[in-house]
Amino acid sequence: MNKDQVRQIRQYSRSLAREWKLVANRACSQGLSVSEIHSLIELSTVESLSVQEVADLLLIDKSNASRALKTLGNQGLVEFKSNDADRRAKDVFITDAGRERVSLVHAEADDQVGCALGMLGAHEREIVGRGLQSYAKALRYSRLQEGFYIRPITAADDHAVARVIRLVSEEYGLRAEDGFAVGDPSVDHMSSVYADKGSRYWVVEYKGQVVGGGGVAALQGGSGNVCELQKMYFTSECRGRGLGRRLVLMALEFARNFGYEACYLETTGELREAISLYKALGFEMQKDSLGDTGHDVCELRYLYRFD
Repeated sequence: MNKDQVRQIRQYSRSLAREWKLVANRACSQGLSVSEIHSLIELSTVESLSVQEVADLLLIDKSNASRALKTLGNQGLVEFKSNDADRRAKDVFITDAGRERVSLVHAEADDQVGCALGMLGAHEREIVGRGLQSYAKALRYSRLQEGFYIRPITAADDHAVARVIRLVSEEYGLRAEDGFAVGDPSVDHMSSVYADKGSRYWVVEYKGQVVGGGGVAALQGGSGNVCELQKMYFTSECRGRGLGRRLVLMALEFARNFGYEACYLETTGELREAISLYKALGFEMQKDSLGDTGHDVCELRYLYRFD
């Protein structure tokens, strides 16, 4: 992504935030802060929440969440009850008065957003909905990836990468004797294997430790215009943070820039999360295998074609 595109998205984000200040002003006119309004909305969707859960949902610290909930309690919009499992903790419940206030907030906000969407056609509204969903998800992943770094592999990483590959393979029951990639001779010297032109391997580092990795290289036995996504392994610390998506996108960008026409991969049904990611990114299932990967045990094959 180039800097101009980043700046443009930032500009749109600032404009969106400024327009949404109107909602904040309406909240203030009702005697509630934005965090208090958001607390009520979250509480209206569940039976109860702890103070910490409210803080986590609103991305604020616990003390600020506690102050917001105390204000709501003073106005009779929420009530507190002792937690059955931990008497020192309290669960927060929304009251009928709180639900009435949420209804007012929704009515005002629905009017504002509905008026804006009325300026768009049906197809444009779908684009806005999908775009905002994707952008919000990307922002969340960006926050969850703080402290994690993706960088090209070095020779000093070889031992750690081999450990990750064997650890994750054991977790999912992918045994070398069955023909899975964990048994490849290249596992112990990945940096040299991916030093060839048209190849690249990246590692995920967290707190000075390698916790994942993945790479791309020319498809063995192929025509030379197809590459293969290879050895994508992530320990539990990496999962649920969008790091796999980020690394695959980096690999696809590298492959496209190098001149490959398509990217092939083989996987197994045991790796359900990975399969969902590949499909979401536009990989299409293939009936027949390509090249000579040596991994006949991988029963699922996908191909991503560059435009």
